[in-house]
Amino acid sequence: MDGRLEPMARDVAALLKARGETIAVSESSTGGLVSAALLAVPGASAYFLGGGVVYTGVSRRVILTL
Repeated sequence: MDGRLEPMARDVAALLKARGETIAVSESSTGGLVSAALLAVPGASAYFLGGGVVYTGVSRRVILTL
């Protein structure tokens, strides 16, 4: 994972925890990088609900139209 994402992920995690909020993500060109950054922060289960990666045009058409 890109080390530049770690401080941002920690900040987002801290805000979500402080507000009692959660997050779920849907990624495409990031290929799961956003999820990986958020999950690298200890205690992610307190705020991270889950995510999905729909990378190709075919997967977007098939999965996102269900």
